[in-house]
Amino acid sequence: MMLPFTEENLEEVHRHALQEYPYECCGIIAGTPGNNEDNRLYRCTNIQNELHQKDPGTFVRDARTAFYIDPRELMSIFKEARNGGRVVKVFYHSHPEHDAYFSEEDRRMALFDNEPTYPEVCYLVVSVYDRKVAGQALFAWNASTQSFEKLNSESLHL
Repeated sequence: MMLPFTEENLEEVHRHALQEYPYECCGIIAGTPGNNEDNRLYRCTNIQNELHQKDPGTFVRDARTAFYIDPRELMSIFKEARNGGRVVKVFYHSHPEHDAYFSEEDRRMALFDNEPTYPEVCYLVVSVYDRKVAGQALFAWNASTQSFEKLNSESLHL
């Protein structure tokens, strides 16, 4: 399987994760399917702390253990990608002081009515411990098992 991003994209995701530490970073990689040459990485703003401050009953986690992309920013990125002939390939985020896994919260946010909101999109999770990238894992929806499954990570380099 061809990864949906370049080594340079992965390095930029790592930089983003380290810059946002101890909070989760989040972003999007868009490009032409089957071609990574025109990929565009969008660093998104994690508004989870703002949401948690305004309504801690609904948004019980802060940005150390959750992320939330502003819907207006998300729509703007989707529009720009579409206008440039690109599609969203990857949503990424970091797990500060936790391993790179697809958490129940990640799953909940990626589903709508028990179906994936973006079934063709991969999810990259980067683990950061003590201000160092410790690893990453890539996940994709498997319609047969109705779950997000970890893809072969041999191609993911640090």
